[in-house]
Amino acid sequence: MKITSLIYVFTILTVQICFGQNKELERLKKLNKTLDSLSKLERPFSIDSTTTTNVRQLDKGHPSKYFYAAMDILNSNKYNDAAFLFYLGTLRYKFYNLANPDYQASEDGAYEASLLNLIGEAINIYLKTNIDNYISALKFTIDYYQKNDFFFFSKHNNKEKHEQIANKFLNTISDLESNKITYKKKWDNDIKLIIHNNNEMIDYINKKTLEQEAKFNKN
Repeated sequence: MKITSLIYVFTILTVQICFGQNKELERLKKLNKTLDSLSKLERPFSIDSTTTTNVRQLDKGHPSKYFYAAMDILNSNKYNDAAFLFYLGTLRYKFYNLANPDYQASEDGAYEASLLNLIGEAINIYLKTNIDNYISALKFTIDYYQKNDFFFFSKHNNKEKHEQIANKFLNTISDLESNKITYKKKWDNDIKLIIHNNNEMIDYINKKTLEQEAKFNKN
């Protein structure tokens, strides 16, 4: 995806401009701080034990539930947990759609697709601040996918398609590992540009806030 699209995603997620609202200003500052700190994160990938417990319940329901759970966790700044649920949900959904003979697209599929793209891009950007953590997240997810059945629509319904989806995911991991330097360089530049644009937005909000205060005091 082009960097302009990535910036657009984060603009939607982090600010709906309402002049003079300190809340929006702090959210932008927090985003920049988070992106910077995640890029320096060296600890191994891990998820909260609560997420491990909850995913067992999610395995019993429609795959869309993974995405909404990921969105809730993302709002709590648990990026690794959100990534695990999102990617697992993606794998489950692909298998369900591909192997289920009775599958029919939902009437509100366009809305769900937009929502999932938004969540996915947010998670991807956070993970791209550290490629080793990103790869670990994907490996953790595929390991769970292969070892734990999806009770809502069991892998035994079509083992071939279940494995086919897993292999495509593994190829993505292999590509990232083989071209780590290339991806890291590109993603580092993307993150720097996002932070730069966020800083410009912060300056813009500050400027408008001062203008409104001056206008208010004048009146």
